[in-house]
Amino acid sequence: MKHFEGRAPSALRRLDQGARLLYTAFLGFTVVGLLSAAMLHVDGMGTSGEAAALYWRGDDTGMAYPKSYRQLVELTHFHLFTEPVALLVVAHLYNLGSDARARKTAAIVVTTLAMALQIALPWGVTYGSAALGSAMIPVNGALLIGFLYMAAVATWDMWGPSSS
Repeated sequence: MKHFEGRAPSALRRLDQGARLLYTAFLGFTVVGLLSAAMLHVDGMGTSGEAAALYWRGDDTGMAYPKSYRQLVELTHFHLFTEPVALLVVAHLYNLGSDARARKTAAIVVTTLAMALQIALPWGVTYGSAALGSAMIPVNGALLIGFLYMAAVATWDMWGPSSS
């Protein structure tokens, strides 16, 4: 990270226009992807812990079926290969920006912890306690806010008014 910090805070602004357009497109598509993930979450799991638990654990009436071990493994596999790559790129761009070091550390740590919990919670709800379903909304919210914040700061640093 020292390599990146030595180039901040104006490293993003110094990129040529083509690179800034590419990174902006990546950040834009990442934000749209995160928003579509939030829409899928609300559509599938609702906005309450009880609804999330029902989605993962099923119910006694047979109207909702519990997620199988295979479904959880597939979901985990997909998330473990996509989310860390998005975090790596977004956090690197964010680190090249002008935010204070303490905010950079906090944003990256909170987003990383939220990602880890978001990947682990379906297992905990399915095989542990239905009460863990109540953590899904705040964890997914923290993940979304962390990514949105880092993407917004990086985009602002690329295209906003110059501080020099």
